[in-house]
Amino acid sequence: MSYVIYPLHFDTAVHFAPSGRGGRLDEACMEYTADALFGALCTELAAAGEQVMLTRLMGSIETGGLRLSDLLPWQQRTSDRAMALFLPRPVLRIERSVRAEREDYRTTCANATLRKKQKNLKYLRASRMQDYIRAMESGTPFEDNDFDGDFGTLSLRQRVNTRGTEPLPYYVGQFTFADGAGLYLLAQIQDEALIPWLHRLLTWLGTAGIGGKRTSGCGKFHLGDIIRVDESGGVDAAALGTMLAAEHAPWQLALAPVLPAADDLAAVKRGAYRLRRAGGFISNPTHAAEKKNSVYLLDAGSCFPTRIGGTCGTLGTHDGHPILRYGYGLYAGVTA
Repeated sequence: MSYVIYPLHFDTAVHFAPSGRGGRLDEACMEYTADALFGALCTELAAAGEQVMLTRLMGSIETGGLRLSDLLPWQQRTSDRAMALFLPRPVLRIERSVRAEREDYRTTCANATLRKKQKNLKYLRASRMQDYIRAMESGTPFEDNDFDGDFGTLSLRQRVNTRGTEPLPYYVGQFTFADGAGLYLLAQIQDEALIPWLHRLLTWLGTAGIGGKRTSGCGKFHLGDIIRVDESGGVDAAALGTMLAAEHAPWQLALAPVLPAADDLAAVKRGAYRLRRAGGFISNPTHAAEKKNSVYLLDAGSCFPTRIGGTCGTLGTHDGHPILRYGYGLYAGVTA
């Protein structure tokens, strides 16, 4: 079994819809989940008539030979060009194990600002995960001085609808990644032959783009070199490899949304999790949109006492084929 990182370098801005916001055109974010990526791969392969590749992808997922993470952010140092890998901030309530020392007024004000910033953190560097846990245990604010998580800029662009008799303006939200920043896919792969195959598949997907507003050129990317999750990939890759191998750690941090099976519910109840509703419409053909069934996923960042297998949900059918929602788990072990 191998863990492999595929870095995505975005050539254009992206229009990813924030979860739970109903797909508003004037809103966007940089988060792209594993179930959305899996859906994009299946949709593009089916549309291109690549039935053999689609069957291989589905077979690898169903047999457990391939597991995917969310697209997670990476950032590069300007000094030594080292790549920092970020993970979701754990949804975990940690009790203080160290009694907090009395602070003076100035220190209290400074720490209050840091704690507010900490609450808004979505991602942590893989090599700083245990530092974050220790900060939570001691009650001290956590601060990462190496990287500020400035992955890009969110903007609102004006467009004009010329389909009617009178041109009407509308606005589109988009996220533009900064130089030296992007997203990466972490894949757990059983068969070594799948590593270059998945690289070619993602390269092909990048020419079409992912997310919304692809007709405007959004979401196109190219792939960097494959990175093995070990010490040769840098300090964050080494820390990530240690956590991926920690199957018996007290908490397992989900790196992808999980759709638990009935046998998983007992472990879910003992965990700490965040729910995300997934549904929407089957939009092909465009003028005959059909509502899909909704399902609730345990989002990335959720923590469980054991590694839950998860399953693939069926949200409906289209042309006699099931509409699937990816919900298999991929985990990094953390100690709290």
